[in-house]
Amino acid sequence: MRGDRRWQIDAGLARDLAAALGWQPGDGAGALAARFPEHVPMGSTAKLAAIAHDEVPPGEDPGPLARQLLEHIVARSAAPAGGASSPSWSCWVACTVMAALVDAAGLGPVHVASTRRSDDGAPIVDFHGAVSVEVDGETWVCDPYFGAATALPSEPGVRVSVRGPLGTVAAERSADGGWAYELSWDLWDDLVLRFRRLGPALDPGDVRAMAAISVTHSGVPLRPYARLHVGGGITDVSRSEDGTGVLHSWTSAAGRSEAASSWDEAVEAFAGATGVRLT
Repeated sequence: MRGDRRWQIDAGLARDLAAALGWQPGDGAGALAARFPEHVPMGSTAKLAAIAHDEVPPGEDPGPLARQLLEHIVARSAAPAGGASSPSWSCWVACTVMAALVDAAGLGPVHVASTRRSDDGAPIVDFHGAVSVEVDGETWVCDPYFGAATALPSEPGVRVSVRGPLGTVAAERSADGGWAYELSWDLWDDLVLRFRRLGPALDPGDVRAMAAISVTHSGVPLRPYARLHVGGGITDVSRSEDGTGVLHSWTSAAGRSEAASSWDEAVEAFAGATGVRLT
């Protein structure tokens, strides 16, 4: 059963984007989630551009977004001088586009879910997107923004923990039918992010509402940020409150920070490290 197919996009576009991401349906939902931050910058610049134009941040319409992601991946593969231009995209963009690819592949019924960050360090309001996929009787919870996924245990109260290249993903069902998952990346020291399901099956209007809420209530500062998973590690760039910037590179061996005197200088450093020029 394919569900209501609310995230359906053009089949040819979906095939082309899946191929550009290096994903086939047989790879599974978890592999698809991992591909997003390896090929497409995750972060805040697309959201901030929408806010600057008094628009709701993107996410509700995956068709045009999938086209933009595809164009960026193709341009980046051509290794243009100075890097391939792209904004960094929010969790809602990653989730709705992932749901569209899962739908097109016929992998199983798929839903975009809303979650609330609920670990000890979480702010009161921090909503986040996730994707749930039913595959051969299993429910997979996927977070394409962070490149994480795991199958849920069949019984409530049972916790599963899976090691991946960046750290651990853990998940559990609750007695009321909900679920929660945790991300604990080795590269980020003691930081543990926990997300609890809030809405199990959002439609485009719900995603638009969540994106609109994020304009004024967000778990992260409304400053430019971008992240890519590169070579088994993580590279990210952020603008500091004082207008300077910083480039972080984490590998399995060590982490490194490179200060920049301005956001523009940090963007140059990110382009040199990743081949992506942020817009």
